[in-house]
Amino acid sequence: MQQRINNIESEVIERLYRLFILRYQGNNSKLAKASDCSETTIRRVFSGKQGVTLNLFLRICNALEVTPIEVLNESYH
Repeated sequence: MQQRINNIESEVIERLYRLFILRYQGNNSKLAKASDCSETTIRRVFSGKQGVTLNLFLRICNALEVTPIEVLNESYH
């Protein structure tokens, strides 16, 4: 079960990363500022070294101007 959860989290992070590239052109500091977290946190999340809490997920979604449901359903395409 843990592996399945890890796979889902990785997929959600990948979706956030694709949106991040589109919205911020890969600029970690702009996303960090918009989501009110550190640039280190953004780098660690996107490199797979840190998981995403619900709070961080919601703040990143807000900064990317998408709803959490859109990310989870991948309906932003």
